[in-house]
Amino acid sequence: MGADPWMLAANDGYYLTYTSGNHVEIRYSSSLTDFHGVEPVTVWQPTGTQQGVWAPELHNIDGRYYIYVAITDGDNSGHRMHVLQGDTNDPLLPFTYVGKLSTPDDNWAIDGTVLKYGGANYFIWSGWTSSADQLNQYLYIAKMASPTALTGDRVLLHSPDQAWQRSGSNGVNEGPEILVNGDRTFLIYSAAGSWTRDYCLGMMGIEGGADPMVASNWWALDDRPVFWQSDVTFGVGHASFPFDRSGTPYIVYHGMTDPNAGWDGRSVRAESFQWNADGSPWFPTPTALGVSLADSA
Repeated sequence: MGADPWMLAANDGYYLTYTSGNHVEIRYSSSLTDFHGVEPVTVWQPTGTQQGVWAPELHNIDGRYYIYVAITDGDNSGHRMHVLQGDTNDPLLPFTYVGKLSTPDDNWAIDGTVLKYGGANYFIWSGWTSSADQLNQYLYIAKMASPTALTGDRVLLHSPDQAWQRSGSNGVNEGPEILVNGDRTFLIYSAAGSWTRDYCLGMMGIEGGADPMVASNWWALDDRPVFWQSDVTFGVGHASFPFDRSGTPYIVYHGMTDPNAGWDGRSVRAESFQWNADGSPWFPTPTALGVSLADSA
């Protein structure tokens, strides 16, 4: 079981973290596709009233490890993005809590990730316009002053306006992740309710070194998802995109075997994918659990 997986290739192996309860844990394996028998290592536990630890991501920025994670001190409306800092070159050793990562509006925020682009770092996350509308989640971006601080106001990148991005009265854009192929930069995000079989992935992108803080510089493929349920695996989303030692790209995501299982039915899966002629990703049809796939390098 597990949800919101993030995988980072480093130190001749692969680090996997995910939403795992009221703490942050990481597993390390020499194989991208085989974590069987690998014990998780808890690298951070909240203190005081901190709780609701969601979707941690492990990043190496300028030679130091950081974990970006959503935490609340109460109910869901209190969720904000926070940053932890590693004190060594070993991501399996304890991390130190640094603080909240926020723009001046200080609105609800989850699922933060880092875009390295044009020699600068940017933070992209899922947020509300305000606490007055808790049914719709949007994608926002802000420039990073450092790995532990944002600068300036947030900019709205994408809204959940399409029918395939909505579940009832909820419009969902979340789980943004960066995928780079050559000179092309893609933003892959999750859409629709994560508790439903319809959870899926959408795609945006930016070209030619254009300023990512200008929303109109981003294109969006809004007419359809790029990764969605099959007849054996449902609710697929919140993916990350590591490459194995041979350079083969993988999609690591969570899905459900039972289409009605909801959040408790999610588990982590991995499959290789290919590229279209234009350099965009061509994701596979999600396979069932227990299907033997080619080993990664």
